[in-house]
Amino acid sequence: MKTLKTNLAVKLAAFFLAIATGAGGFWASLFILSQWDTLWTGTGYYTSNSYYQDVSNRFYQANELAWLLQQKEWSDGSLPYLDQQRMEELQELLSPEQTNFRFAIRRNDTGTLLYTNGDANLPLNEQVHTVERQAVTITMGREAFYPTGQQPKVAVDTREELQFLTSELALEYGVTDPLTVEDEFYIGQQEYSEYASYLPALALLALALDALFAMLLVFLLRSAGWRKGSEQPVRGGFDRIPLDGLLFCVFWLVMLMLAGGDSMTYAANLNGLTNDLVVGLAFMSCGVALCLLSCLVTIAVRVKTHTVLSCTLVAACCRLVVRAARAMARSWPLTWRLVLVFLLYLLGSVLTGLTVFLFPIYQGVVLYALCRWTIQWKRLRTGAEHILGGEPDYQIDTAHMYHDLASHARQLNDLGQAIGAAVEERIQSERFKAELITNVSHDLKTPLTSIINYVDLLKKQGLDSPDAPAYLDVLDRKSQRLKKLTEDLVEASKASTGSLSVHLERLGMVQLFQQALGEFEEKFAQSGLTVVPRFPPEELWIMADGRHLWRIIDNLLSNCNKYAQSGTRIYVDILQQEGRAVLTIKNVSRQQLNIPAQQLMERFVRGDESRTTEGSGLGLSIARSLTELQGGQFDIAIDGDLFKATLSFPEAPPQTEEALSLPSDP
Repeated sequence: MKTLKTNLAVKLAAFFLAIATGAGGFWASLFILSQWDTLWTGTGYYTSNSYYQDVSNRFYQANELAWLLQQKEWSDGSLPYLDQQRMEELQELLSPEQTNFRFAIRRNDTGTLLYTNGDANLPLNEQVHTVERQAVTITMGREAFYPTGQQPKVAVDTREELQFLTSELALEYGVTDPLTVEDEFYIGQQEYSEYASYLPALALLALALDALFAMLLVFLLRSAGWRKGSEQPVRGGFDRIPLDGLLFCVFWLVMLMLAGGDSMTYAANLNGLTNDLVVGLAFMSCGVALCLLSCLVTIAVRVKTHTVLSCTLVAACCRLVVRAARAMARSWPLTWRLVLVFLLYLLGSVLTGLTVFLFPIYQGVVLYALCRWTIQWKRLRTGAEHILGGEPDYQIDTAHMYHDLASHARQLNDLGQAIGAAVEERIQSERFKAELITNVSHDLKTPLTSIINYVDLLKKQGLDSPDAPAYLDVLDRKSQRLKKLTEDLVEASKASTGSLSVHLERLGMVQLFQQALGEFEEKFAQSGLTVVPRFPPEELWIMADGRHLWRIIDNLLSNCNKYAQSGTRIYVDILQQEGRAVLTIKNVSRQQLNIPAQQLMERFVRGDESRTTEGSGLGLSIARSLTELQGGQFDIAIDGDLFKATLSFPEAPPQTEEALSLPSDP
């Protein structure tokens, strides 16, 4: 839209001219609209305000006459002197020679005519312009009309508690057309015809004033905020007032002026226009126009400068609430925060509901916050769909998000990374499974092939051959290895699935390990290995299954004997750490350890990739499964050629005196 850059004088002239034309056009248009039915629908005088006012006065007289006629009937044709005089006066005032008002009084149930001031032989609708009908209920206390013992002329209920006589009458009325008598209706018609002649000209004036006001308003709204020499709309001092506070003050100021204008309008309708009333209504109208036009112009400036919502008291309060909410979001639980937000919403609704302007603004801000939350939630759902769709590296943008949604988005991002790691781990596991099948096949095939070959040699050479004893010795060793491999495989399977029974008892780890070292002492000597133990001065008691714990220690020491470098030392440490008994075994590997520590604990995996040693590769896997089965922790670490196995169990609770005094089983 093309901007209008004009000087301040032109804007002020247009502003005050718009106030004048707006106030004048409003009153002229209001007057024309109030006369719409009488001027433009063709009904004329008989629907004017003066007509209905005069008819109302005559109706009250006819109603009073009906009351007196019914009183006379109930009192057997006699009335008190003053009532009789009043009835005759009303009959004279309502006679056809005195008024154009025609009426008929009938019984409501039978339609019997009781009284009329018109022609009794003609229907009332043929005598008047429009017939109006209204029911009249007349109720009187009968004791006021009948002396003691005198009976009423009409039949009444004789119950003692009934103290009133009631009659339902119908009053039909209207005004003759044309008028035949010079009364108030005749005078009203003459006055109506006089001002009706200049109403079309007043309508054209109202239309011209309204059109001029509309053009001036468009000019002011388009030029609002623009100044010569400025490339962008600029706010003035008035435009920096908080909009909701300004609207609140303007609203009550306008209400105050309208209240004064209402009293002045009532006085004008009652007594006619005077100079004082005209001046007062003019000032009131210009004041209202000034307030409303100023609000429209400043709103136009705020729209152009994009400060409609930001420059408000509500926005300032919201900013304070947001800062406080962000501070609480880091410390309060989500449920309490939700309750607090709901209570704040209710409080804001109550406070802004006291005004007309602030309530929709407040609700709009709440709706904006909900829409923003919905958009951010949709962003979360889109990110989750990408992650679940096979893009674990997808990252959700958490910029400008609400605290809780941003926290959830970061969790989804972490979840995507975790899924990626899980996928990578699964791929590695599948590779381990393939290697497991290969290793199992190799370890089973090697002794089995040897057995088949030596059995074939025995078949060909016979048992009498000088090499037969050597062949039988090989067959015995290979079959024992095949048996041991099968047993280890079954035990590893049971241990990993948790199907082995566990009987926990109080065991001394130092004593048990010393016994194991005693059994391996000869083997270590043959392999050139030296054990360097470091045990605590007091026994460390744990809850474990003795048979399974022995198997774990046996596997660890067997590995040392099979794979440790000859001429090196084996370091064994047992110590107490944070309520746990920890066993550590360290040795230097004979073969190069070029595989990850976790892979080394997989089944049928050995440090010797050529698989020329006698081990099955199940020892560490069985040791880890048995340890976890008893509630312990098992871990290994590799640092170059240094192999380190760590085994830990929670310490057993101290024995009570009662348990110590119990006799042992025979």
